Amino acid sequence: MRRTSRPSRTFLALVLTVLFALVVAACGGTSGGGDSGDGGDDGGEDAAADLPECPVDALDSATGPVQVTVWHAYVAKTEQALQDLAAQYNESQDKVQVNIESQGASYRELQRKYQQAIPSGDLPAIAILEDIQNQSMADSGTVIPLTSCDEADDSFNTDDFLPIALDYYGIDDVVWPASMNLSTPILYYNKKHFEQAGLDPENPPTTLAEMREAAQAIADADIPGVEAPWVQVATSSFVESWMTGEGVELVNNGDGRDAPATEATLEDNEQLTDLFNYLNDMADDGLMLPIPDTDGQIDQYTAMATQRSSMAVETTTAATSIESFLKGQLDTSQLSGDGRINVEGLDLEGLDIGATQLPGVSEPGRPQVGGGVYYLTNTTPPEVQAAAWDFLKFINTTESQVFNDLQGSYLPLLESAAADPALQETWQNTLSGQWLALGYDQLLNGVEPDFPGITLGPYTEFRAAMTGALEDMYFNDGDPSSVLIDAQSEVDEAIAQYEEENF
Repeated sequence: MRRTSRPSRTFLALVLTVLFALVVAACGGTSGGGDSGDGGDDGGEDAAADLPECPVDALDSATGPVQVTVWHAYVAKTEQALQDLAAQYNESQDKVQVNIESQGASYRELQRKYQQAIPSGDLPAIAILEDIQNQSMADSGTVIPLTSCDEADDSFNTDDFLPIALDYYGIDDVVWPASMNLSTPILYYNKKHFEQAGLDPENPPTTLAEMREAAQAIADADIPGVEAPWVQVATSSFVESWMTGEGVELVNNGDGRDAPATEATLEDNEQLTDLFNYLNDMADDGLMLPIPDTDGQIDQYTAMATQRSSMAVETTTAATSIESFLKGQLDTSQLSGDGRINVEGLDLEGLDIGATQLPGVSEPGRPQVGGGVYYLTNTTPPEVQAAAWDFLKFINTTESQVFNDLQGSYLPLLESAAADPALQETWQNTLSGQWLALGYDQLLNGVEPDFPGITLGPYTEFRAAMTGALEDMYFNDGDPSSVLIDAQSEVDEAIAQYEEENF
């Protein structure tokens, strides 16, 4: 793992402005000064000295309830779980008031708002961002890493954290998110369609080759209403999982884990090209319905709910929402701004949805780590930072992690939470619980610790380029090799620009 220690020039100017305007001296500065981005100029002092401080004791002298704002982009069950956890915490003590604020229905929208707020310093105490923001958040200088709080707080340790989470979110032995909501992609499928196609619903596909066989069988069965056996969002994230599972780099230097990535490895990547050709053939042959990747996208759920499709690769976070929907207990307007799934007239009882581990290129259950992660910002006064950390410690308890899994479909960050009797009972005896259990097993046993996924500053741009390549291929008749060449150029340019702007 590597830690970014070079200061962002943009951020250095920003910090001076923010600290002067807000008179927030030493809020999140390094042990040697007031700005959190100047630790790279010391010529190799102890790494801990480069990190922003975590003022864990500042809450002791605070008067009145300290207000902590949390930005998020959750919807449906995951949003409600977060609101409930905040309410539980607020009721448990009187020194801190946590306020949950939605910033839209997608991580992309939240990220845009966070970036736009950096120049003014008007950032929340906590921001829950997508996992792909880890490197850029570390480089931004706006974050107090978990490592700093762990070292400063004698009442806290990470011994119970899943090692794979610490591996994935660690950069040069520094873990930046203060907590992690973990998820992993799995395959959801219509068991009745499998039966109608002569397939064994208890033995779903385990590889992409078997996905094609199952899709072809469903297509050949001519099941009424089925437009395409497999519906799939055209997003880079699943491609990343398929390649990570095979140990294939998508950016150089070990996917950015051995050293900062300097270029993409998309062009002339035989395994990646083979995957693109496979996906393109599935779409061309009418066996897969690609869905554009847009903010708030739920068309894949619509296709499954209306039984126009029989299979979809989605994350485990959909588990409890899908089960609630099948039971007629979910207000579908929660799933998107326009409520595009109309439950009236749908044969919910006729839906029999199963799930299995992610079908892989060569074997199942080998994904990339993913999820939403909590960042503790350093632009607020010390007492707010301390209050936010206190809430995050609450989030990191066994009880909270169990609640978050049961209500919000995220996988537990703590080993003690996974072993909790209530969680184990749910995993064994409920439909969504069984899906989450297989996701948890996949996370523990399928992810290679030394190769858990990409770390990259311009990860957002990388994902946009890869998603764009998929969409050009699906919707503009782009040749798989050609769209990957274009994506290579876009990512390389983004890496060069990121380096120029930040270091």
